[in-house]
Amino acid sequence: MNRVLIVLFTGLIMGTVVISQVHALTLSDRQVKITSKGHTATFRLYDTVAAKEFYDQLPLNLELTNFRDAQWMFYPPEKLNVTAQEAYHDGKKGELSYYAPWGDVFMLYKDFYAGDEMHRLGINLTGAQEIEKMSGSAIIEKQEKNTSVDQKNMVIKVVAKAEGRTTIFKLNNSTAARELYAQLPLSIKVEDYSNNEKIFYPPKKLGTESTPLADAQKGTLAYYAPWGDVVMFYDHFGSASDLYELGHAVSGSEHIKSMSGTIKIGKGTTP
Repeated sequence: MNRVLIVLFTGLIMGTVVISQVHALTLSDRQVKITSKGHTATFRLYDTVAAKEFYDQLPLNLELTNFRDAQWMFYPPEKLNVTAQEAYHDGKKGELSYYAPWGDVFMLYKDFYAGDEMHRLGINLTGAQEIEKMSGSAIIEKQEKNTSVDQKNMVIKVVAKAEGRTTIFKLNNSTAARELYAQLPLSIKVEDYSNNEKIFYPPKKLGTESTPLADAQKGTLAYYAPWGDVVMFYDHFGSASDLYELGHAVSGSEHIKSMSGTIKIGKGTTP
């Protein structure tokens, strides 16, 4: 099976395939809490102009409107400035997004395909199951970070037994990264894939909720959800559907290409 998933097929028009590029966005430290009818969901915003403009308007108390039995939407006082990089068509449950023509921010409680462009604002941290139960008025406010978790530096050390060389990765604070970290230490087989990556399969698959999509470069550590493999990139790859970022190499990225056989993966410290 070939992992050629840099593009998503978004439809057919008169027999011609319409292709949309998957773009990865960087997450910021800004978090938002939305509460309605006693139900709460929290989101981590991307580091984009639109997300910052939305954040700067908080707190707000606004009415929710349901759309196509898949999302709750509301209208911030000021419209947001979006870019093509934030645009997408296939929405995932739990995403916080923006529809520029109407000026509405919306929370998806079901996967949703749109012919028009939607614009990503953030990913769900908690309460994805609570969104559908919301209705009426909602309080949208800034959420203080959980410093006990967010300030924890998760670092892993990958040692190639055959070569005796070490690569150190700093993980992001995503669900998938934390679940990988919890499985350590591991002694596991590393495999070649394509001409730019090494892969291994952790014993348990990783959850991808609140995990950003990857824009893989040399040194990127990622997770490919359909196969359940962790990927160490030693050359540029880019983006793909269902390829999630776990972190990046802070030292020893030059050793990834030569890894072979069994590798040891343990918890480490930043060099």
